[in-house]
Amino acid sequence: MKILGIDHIGIAVQDIEQAVPLYEKTFGVKAGEIFKNRTGTMKGSYISIGGNGHIELVEPLSPESRTTRMVAEKGYGIVHLAIEVEDLDSAIEELKSAGIQFIDEKPTVASSSPRRIIFTDPKSLGGVAIEFIGI
Repeated sequence: MKILGIDHIGIAVQDIEQAVPLYEKTFGVKAGEIFKNRTGTMKGSYISIGGNGHIELVEPLSPESRTTRMVAEKGYGIVHLAIEVEDLDSAIEELKSAGIQFIDEKPTVASSSPRRIIFTDPKSLGGVAIEFIGI
């Protein structure tokens, strides 16, 4: 699997309208527009932190959302690490052959871009959810 780098770190927040100005002030940057994902289960905003890295602030909106389940388990804070890979399908096959399980059977389309994504089951990686993003 060819890893291209860390795309972003997802941080769950209680109220994104309050969190965005706090992060903007802390890092001295302007956050992207607040968006809702396609299923309406969360709101998010990306903050560029230099280079290609971003922080994704996410506010869960539904009891069925992954983020809500993660917050119930671990509280607010870092909920996932997103890694960009050159070939998502090959990466999935390689990870599956190494025993890694995924939350979904197949990749989905990201909320804020046309890129394909898939999340590992946190139980496969010691409690950490990894989002793999295809270019």
